[in-house]
Amino acid sequence: MKNPSTDITEATLKRLHSHNWVGQLLTSAALALGFLAIAAGVLLAAANSNRVMPMERLLIWKYPGAAAGLGITVPPDSPDSKALTRDELDARHVEVTFMHGKELFLTMSAVALVGIGAFLTLLLVLLNRRVTLRQVNASLAQISQQIKEMQQRSPKA
Repeated sequence: MKNPSTDITEATLKRLHSHNWVGQLLTSAALALGFLAIAAGVLLAAANSNRVMPMERLLIWKYPGAAAGLGITVPPDSPDSKALTRDELDARHVEVTFMHGKELFLTMSAVALVGIGAFLTLLLVLLNRRVTLRQVNASLAQISQQIKEMQQRSPKA
């Protein structure tokens, strides 16, 4: 005759094994999305400092009266002190606006990746909670079975 506590333990181990791959999958996905969000943030910072900020500074320096209005001084002997024509200013303004749109898209993507990663982490926590409760339940059932067997073996006083 098979021991009922062994059946409970085997059933619990089978269930835990089936949940193990789900936990590993959720962990891997959450980590991958976290790393993607970090990479997007680094890319955003690099693009901003290398491409957009110099263009903004150049627009401020070249736009008549903008540098003085913002309290920025342009060296008089600087080649950047010569004002641009209206067409040149418009073209640079469009380029900066385009780069800001790309930055906004990258920021939204990074935030979405962080949100998805947080959701997957929440699912992982819930899954682990269920698995832990099953383990505790199986252990308690096993202990209960052992106590019943001990009571049956011991002589009644």
